[in-house]
Amino acid sequence: MLPQNSKTPIPKNWLKKFTFAIAIAGISTTICVPVLAKFYPPSALFQPSAYRNYPYRNSQKNIADTLSQEGKFTDLVYELNKAQLLKTLKNGRFTVLAPTNEAFKALPRDVYQRYNKPENRLKVLKYHLVSGVISDENLHGKEIQTLLEGHKVKVTVDEANGTIKLNNATGKPPSLEAQNGVIVEIDRVLLPPGF
Repeated sequence: MLPQNSKTPIPKNWLKKFTFAIAIAGISTTICVPVLAKFYPPSALFQPSAYRNYPYRNSQKNIADTLSQEGKFTDLVYELNKAQLLKTLKNGRFTVLAPTNEAFKALPRDVYQRYNKPENRLKVLKYHLVSGVISDENLHGKEIQTLLEGHKVKVTVDEANGTIKLNNATGKPPSLEAQNGVIVEIDRVLLPPGF
């Protein structure tokens, strides 16, 4: 404990030194934050602008319009429209786990026949939609809660080759950042457990 009547002189420029130290600490923190995306790939896939060197594209349009412009998602747009979910993606914030046209074509015939029933189509497509933009806090144990109530998508990272798996699908960079969320390209259609 310091004595109350200490005669220790306080340097005249102590405030400048203190301010300088705080500024250096702040700059160091700001520079180091993107490292999270480099060493924790889900951050880079779901928050594409988190890492400067991670490739991503921006769209000034909403998710529905952005998907409609991308040729590789025409089947997804058709299916979302048929299930009356495309309008939902015009407002609100979402992350879309977007299977490509090839992913839909790769579905086995029997799976596609089950999927083609309206109630199943809605379930499967809701399993590809996440409310909000995914962050590290949303990954609770590396699982993502989807709009299909009670169903989560498991996220696994293969650090050896830098890939991110969403159940059995692979997330393909670059992610597309739309006005109201993020579109993550995946190479397979995700099927909810028990489908």
